[in-house]
Amino acid sequence: MPFWDECLIKLYKESPASISVITGKWKTGKTDFALFLTIDELRDRLGIVEKVGTNIWVDDPTVSHIDNFVDLETWLFMDRKKKAFIFDEALKAAPSRSAMSKLNVKWLEYIPELSKARTHLFIITQEESFTEKMFLHPTFVRARWIKRALKVVDLISDQFDGVNRFTDIPKSKVNFDPYKIATWSLEPKGDLNIVDNDILLAVEYANNSRTHEIMKKYGLKYRSDLTNALRRAIKKMYNVYKRSERVKPENLTTTEPQFSAASSV
Repeated sequence: MPFWDECLIKLYKESPASISVITGKWKTGKTDFALFLTIDELRDRLGIVEKVGTNIWVDDPTVSHIDNFVDLETWLFMDRKKKAFIFDEALKAAPSRSAMSKLNVKWLEYIPELSKARTHLFIITQEESFTEKMFLHPTFVRARWIKRALKVVDLISDQFDGVNRFTDIPKSKVNFDPYKIATWSLEPKGDLNIVDNDILLAVEYANNSRTHEIMKKYGLKYRSDLTNALRRAIKKMYNVYKRSERVKPENLTTTEPQFSAASSV
C-alpha cells in the first residue's frame, strides 16, 4: 500500500473524527488541496467519507455549501454518514484577536462534537499564529498539512514520525472561484439554505410529486417514514421563519458584526 494511502486511512478511517489544519503561504494551493483531499481522495477514491460540505463556492452539486451554524448543525447531525467539512478561511472568519466573538464561542460548541457527528473538520488558514487557538488545540488536531508549493505538501502528525513530504499532488477535479467571498455567520441570511433530504422531500411533496416516487427516491420503506420526514421539514422551516422574525431591521437595536473571507490558493 502506498504510504500516502496508509496516512489517509490511519488519519481519517481508523481514527476518531477531529481537526486537520491546512496552512501555507499565499498562492500555494491550500484551498485546491483541501478539495482534492476531501472530495477526490477521501470521498471518491477511498470511500472513507460519504459527504463533503464547505463554505467555499464550488461547481460540484454533490458538495453542500454551508455558511452558517444553523445549516451546519442540520448537516452534521442529519444522519450517521461519515463526513468532511472544509472551513475556509479561518484566519479571517475566526481570527484569534476576536477570541470572545459570538462566532468563535459558537465554534467551541461544535469542535468537541465532531466525533459524535462523525465529521472531520478541515481548517484552512494562511497563518496559524493569528488563527483562533481552539482550532489548533492538540486535543482536537489530528494532522497539520503544510503546503510548500502547488504540488508539494508536508504532513505532520503524532501518528507518524517526523515530517512526511508528498510531491506531485494533482489539482482537484472540483473547480472553485478563488475570488468569490466565502462568508460565515451565526444564522442563515435571507432564504433557507436547503441542506438536508427532509426539506428537499417536503418541496417535492408540495409540488404534487407522486408519494411512491418520493419514498423510492429517498429510500423510505413505510408511509410513516414519509410523514415523519415531512414533520421534521416543517419544524425546520418554521424555526428559520421564527429566527427571521427576530432579526427584522425594525427590531434591531445593535448591528451584528459579520465576517467574510475570500477563498484563496
